[in-house]
Amino acid sequence: PQVEQLAGEVLPVAEVVEVAPRVELGLIARAPDYVAGLFNYRGRNLPVIDLGRLIQDRACRNSFTSRIMLVKFPLNEHDSRVLGLLAERVTETTDIDPAGFSDTGIRIDDTPYLGRVIQTEHGIIQQVNVADLLPGSVQSQLFPAETA
Repeated sequence: PQVEQLAGEVLPVAEVVEVAPRVELGLIARAPDYVAGLFNYRGRNLPVIDLGRLIQDRACRNSFTSRIMLVKFPLNEHDSRVLGLLAERVTETTDIDPAGFSDTGIRIDDTPYLGRVIQTEHGIIQQVNVADLLPGSVQSQLFPAETA
């Protein structure tokens, strides 16, 4: 399977709906600091998560390779919504054999979204599990009608 690569992390391509350029985002007042804002995507306002802030505690820079990846975020077994993920250095789609990924043996409660890793010629790359990105309390803030 192919994966979308971003600054040391990868997402399965099957979860990516579209990759958009970084644009000005609307404010979501009093949201957690890793919620970058609202992205107007084809007439729909979608929440955007800043992966730099979430993973590295540093906001994504506005650079030439910063992108908003629109992904399918599962709300339950039968329903999903589109969620934007802001990341730096989104430069390519590449084939990586899932069998090559291995467990790190490390579990940090605050980062359930960080998955298995693989060593490549570009360094260590870690999977991002989209389904585990948002705790329930943030899901209910960003998708209140769906989680009620």
